[in-house]
Amino acid sequence: MIDSGEEPAIAGHFFRIPRISGRIVGIWPQRIRGGDGDGGGRPWHAHLLFVFALVVVLVGAVGELSYGCVHLDNLVVALEAFCPGTTKAVCVLKLWVFFRSNRQWAELVHRLRTMLWQSRRAEGQRMLVGLATTANRLSLLLLSSGTMTNLAFNLQPLIMGFYRWMFELSGQIELPFNIILPAFAVQPGVFPATYVLLTASGACTVFVFSFVDGFFLCSCLYICGVFRLVQQDIRRIFADLHGDSVDVFTEAMNAEVRDRLAKVVERHNAIIDFCTDLTRQFTVIVLMHFLSAAFVLCSTILDIMLNTSSLSGLTYICYSIAALTQLFLYCFGGNHVSESSAAVADVLYDTEWYKCDARTRKVILMILRRSQRAKTIAVPFFTPSLPAFGSILSTAGSYITLLKTFL
Repeated sequence: MIDSGEEPAIAGHFFRIPRISGRIVGIWPQRIRGGDGDGGGRPWHAHLLFVFALVVVLVGAVGELSYGCVHLDNLVVALEAFCPGTTKAVCVLKLWVFFRSNRQWAELVHRLRTMLWQSRRAEGQRMLVGLATTANRLSLLLLSSGTMTNLAFNLQPLIMGFYRWMFELSGQIELPFNIILPAFAVQPGVFPATYVLLTASGACTVFVFSFVDGFFLCSCLYICGVFRLVQQDIRRIFADLHGDSVDVFTEAMNAEVRDRLAKVVERHNAIIDFCTDLTRQFTVIVLMHFLSAAFVLCSTILDIMLNTSSLSGLTYICYSIAALTQLFLYCFGGNHVSESSAAVADVLYDTEWYKCDARTRKVILMILRRSQRAKTIAVPFFTPSLPAFGSILSTAGSYITLLKTFL
């Protein structure tokens, strides 16, 4: 057992990567304690960071989508604008949802922290740390792939401009994204500031989706962890009875099983309620992400196929990796939740329930029946899971095949 006065091992891994990204754009859920002990508001600098991120990402989304609509006669140019523009539009939605419901998100983080901190056994903490490490590594992969994509977009015009300068070719440095901006924003005196702001727009986009998507993944794997803690508790209830030497449990043994199962039921209900609340908060985000995922994947792959520039092709290879990572994180996390929730029923069935009396069996049956209905992070039309990941990839492939017939 871990000393209850010490922080559990999971504390150092709790939302480690998403927390960094969320604080940079000012949307990390915070419960600021006031003098009365109630949750207060967020610090002023978090509001400033949020406003800056929202403005630069919104400008990028509107300008790039407008550019794509204006240049529909050139498919390659239009797709080069639509890809980042669609991602930024979805990120604007993610920013607003987290900012608007900051208190609800902070409450969810607090509830999840409480559930994870309850178990102080070394075995349980090792399991939680393993899941948290996986979540943080995948979140870092998303942050890294997104950063590489943004870096590629911003370096490409500079490299091309340097090449033209070296060989004394005509032309000027272009903006990192195909975007419609007011005329004054591209004047020589203002151009460097515009370039920096568009770079900041790409960087804020990366931090927004790495936070929101990483938050979803971490939450799902932590939920998986608490479901596994419930499984460990169920096994421990029957292991502690040492019932191998008896064919039927005594009344005292049955009473002990019921008392300990009552605590398991309470924790199990709390986890299911948390899943329901998390799904409610993420419904719009997951729905819009899945609706746009096939289009973004299709567009990036078409950009790679149609682009004659090696630098542009490399940029969209990075973009494809980031988009695939985003989608995979949602499906990977949702899959873990459904499998771990259903596994509770399997663990119950493998116990020595047949040695219990009728009253105890009813309690076990109640938990079993509820566990057999696997909990999912389901939204309208979609349920994040690995089969859904394969289905979206198949859909994107079909779109590519269809579009190629018109090219």
